[in-house]
Amino acid sequence: MSNFVMRIPDIMNYNAEYYCEDSNRLKPERVWQFHMHDRMELYILLEGDVSFVVESSLYKLSPGDAIVVRPNERHHCILNTCSVHKHWCFWFDTASTFLFGDFVSREYGRNNHIVPDPAAKEDLLRIYDKLKEASADSDIHRQFCTILEMLNIFRRFLPNASCPQTLPAILSDILADIDRDFKNIHTLDQIRNKYFISSSTLNRMFRTHLGTTPKMYLESKRLAHSRMLLKNGKSVLAACMESGFSDCSNYIRLFKKHFNITPGQYRGG
Repeated sequence: MSNFVMRIPDIMNYNAEYYCEDSNRLKPERVWQFHMHDRMELYILLEGDVSFVVESSLYKLSPGDAIVVRPNERHHCILNTCSVHKHWCFWFDTASTFLFGDFVSREYGRNNHIVPDPAAKEDLLRIYDKLKEASADSDIHRQFCTILEMLNIFRRFLPNASCPQTLPAILSDILADIDRDFKNIHTLDQIRNKYFISSSTLNRMFRTHLGTTPKMYLESKRLAHSRMLLKNGKSVLAACMESGFSDCSNYIRLFKKHFNITPGQYRGG
């Protein structure tokens, strides 16, 4: 006979919010704007023609696939065609490394796409049904245990996370430049002149492959960086300047527009 002892680390500040969209109604093609959260997001596609952008990586999803987004990773969803868009979306406080460490301990914008095998996808469908029932009954214990079942399955496939889609070489180079030197790119002319491309070509590449504009991509990169600086105790002025913004009042306006809160309020919160 073997005796075993199991000790589970304290789960502090466990907080999960989620919703399920399961309508059969056709949705028009749509591009959500780049955004970010202070929590981990787990998006699960059930049905639909969907791509997902995380930082500079583009992923094409199949039903049953998931996208995991760590706190402060810029991301957005793209519904490519008029289609049904059934999905789950979860947000988790990641204070517990025991529960979420495997999901967030990776490089920004890499290994976001989780592709369970067919058998696991079938198991997950049964788990989603159980979670709907537990949620409808407001049974917190069943909700918690069912979500743990779901996370456990996705955790098994993290080492085999899918690679992003291949982007045109010139766009990959431009994205790498922005990610590396966004603080010092003050106008898009710097990019156009370096790569000898027109404004219309640059905009078309970003729209076609990432569903956004170069201006919005650069802006979101700066805003994301400023959020991290604010969280680490930097002043609003320091976060503004160290993120590449030259006008503090414009920075405050953009921050509030994107996050519905001022940088000062975010820092204080």
